[in-house]
Amino acid sequence: MSRTVKKRRFSISLEVDDYDALRALAEGHRPPLSLQYVVNVAVKDLLEKHAARQLTLPLDK
Repeated sequence: MSRTVKKRRFSISLEVDDYDALRALAEGHRPPLSLQYVVNVAVKDLLEKHAARQLTLPLDK
């Protein structure tokens, strides 16, 4: 049985250095990963840590 995953698209603005670092991370992987995939994994990690109450980022800024 296949499960349909609903997705929403949105855009973000990053500082140039952060964008360059993400792109280097994606391109440095073998085989190279898409920037979209790397950001998706990072967001999922953030949400999982938040759900487990292990998030240490100051999100109140």
